Formats: sequence, structure tokens, C-alpha cells
Amino acid sequence: MKYVGLLISSIVVFLVILTNLYYNSITLDMQKIKDYIVESNIILEDVVKKKEQVMDKKDEYVTRLINLKKGIENSKTSFLVKNYKEYKIKSIEGLINSISKSDLKYLEEVEKYNNLSDEELDKILNKNLIEVTSLPINTYI
Repeated sequence: MKYVGLLISSIVVFLVILTNLYYNSITLDMQKIKDYIVESNIILEDVVKKKEQVMDKKDEYVTRLINLKKGIENSKTSFLVKNYKEYKIKSIEGLINSISKSDLKYLEEVEKYNNLSDEELDKILNKNLIEVTSLPINTYI
């Protein structure tokens, strides 16, 4: 009977370790592409709020977006965030089209792919599991 308890505790520890490895790999992958995503969001904000300024510097913004797209494509990430990356790349392509063609109808495409990437991230992280298992502990730095 004592060996059954040992076996069960070993299995639980193994599952906790696997879960930590899963979330750590996702976190590392997201850190690799975080700067590119933040920069593309800044450009999207500029397009929405400062349309004239963006259209005056159209070539500069398109060049920045192309570099961001290449950076995301070339970042080495695991298969876990593959769909998330693809949605972000399509979002950046829509932003490039919006700026280069001076047509804001492509912003709907950008919004669509941003929403899809958010849903994919929630699915990857299994947000419901995290919310249920979250402990209400105050942490101090």
C-alpha cells in the first residue's frame, strides 16, 4: 500500500514538471517575438490616431513593418506558437497593405487577425486552467 502512494506522488510530480516545461517553452517563445509585436502595435496605433503623419512617412512605416515581419518569420520558436505567429504575420501584412495603398479598409483584416491571435494565445495557455488554479497570494518585490 505504501508503494501506491509513492507511485501516485511520483506521477503527480512528473505531471507538474511537464506542465512547467510546457508553459516555460511558450514563455520563451513569446519573449523572442515580443519586441516585434509591441512595435507593430505602436505602428497600428499611429495609423489609427495619426493618419496624416503616417501617410506622409509611408515608405518609412512600410519598411519598418517589413523588417518586423521578417523578424517574426526568422525567430526560432517551437511548434506551440506556430499559429499565433502566422496570425501576427498576416496582421502585419494587412497593416502594410493599409499603409501602402492608403486604404483603411485593410484595418478590418488587421483587427480580424489580431483577434484570432489573441484567441490562439488563450487556447495555448489554456486560460481557464490558469484562472482556476491561480492563487490569491500577494507578492512583494
